[in-house]
Amino acid sequence: MNETIQLRDVEAADLALIFEHQRDPVAVAMVDFRSRGAMAFAEHWAKILADDTVLKQTVVVDGEIAGHIGSWTSDGKRELGYWLDRAFWGRGIATAAITAYLRLEPIRPLHAVVAKHNAASLRVLQKCGFTAEPSDAPDASHISLTLTAP
Repeated sequence: MNETIQLRDVEAADLALIFEHQRDPVAVAMVDFRSRGAMAFAEHWAKILADDTVLKQTVVVDGEIAGHIGSWTSDGKRELGYWLDRAFWGRGIATAAITAYLRLEPIRPLHAVVAKHNAASLRVLQKCGFTAEPSDAPDASHISLTLTAP
């Protein structure tokens, strides 16, 4: 991989492309997530951009916005989420971006949830040091992971 992968603060100008990313039906099926309509998306991101406790970064690959990564606190747990445009899948970009992000986010443990059928995302998080948490619900549609080390 000879691509230059950088993280930078999410800017309001990024949101139009991030909106389009989350509307991709193939990506939506992989994450088992419902994409937001324009109004709900704008309201959601207005809250995120105004919240200094959310660490939000745009993933830039060779000058092109590829996606975003964020972490926030929910129910007392610090959670991580990321989204990469499908054009950037399968190239090691998610792993490199999350690895860089983990140097910015000092809080541990850090938690992530992956749709059970999304083996690629599960593998990315495992390569970044996350481990699957035991589950007593064998039919659960998601896998919870935790990162405890820096």
